Amino acid sequence: MQSKKVKLSEALKQFQSNVETDVLAALKLFEQQGDITILPTVFEKLRSCELSIEKAILGFLSDIQKIEAKAVFIQFLSEEKEQALRQKVLTTLWNSKLTYDEHLPFFVMLASTGDFMQALECLTIIENMQGPFAEHELLESQLLLKEYVEESTNEDEQKRQIMSEIAWFIKEQNEGIDADLLIED
Repeated sequence: MQSKKVKLSEALKQFQSNVETDVLAALKLFEQQGDITILPTVFEKLRSCELSIEKAILGFLSDIQKIEAKAVFIQFLSEEKEQALRQKVLTTLWNSKLTYDEHLPFFVMLASTGDFMQALECLTIIENMQGPFAEHELLESQLLLKEYVEESTNEDEQKRQIMSEIAWFIKEQNEGIDADLLIED
């Protein structure tokens, strides 16, 4: 067990390097170790790295299959203020093998509060959800969409279209819930 901690510690040091081969080797070890505690460090590295390293990190994040990692991704997305970084991580989620069905309202909220590109990333994640969804998740999503409609008088047309597509997805998922809370075309 100690050797695993030592290897992980060494990989974290290697990961802090700006040398691509070091970062790639560290990512390989992270993948083998399967320790999700390194994820905040990985997210942080995305703030300032070269494009080739960024691509490798995003690929690593997309390949994560540990269900426990979902909570770390959601926490990061809910706390991250830098929109560009949030968008990069959102891209990894819709490329991921993990499903985020239980977080439907969270992604509706992110779509409604972000810019067009963030809304588009969230739409893609939402469309990849399989369902079935709990009634409370659908109702909460509908309420978030209703708030968006009431507060978004100056939103650009592209984002309004994305939000409308999210609303139609939710409507299709639950024909039994009062649909008049949804955005009307």
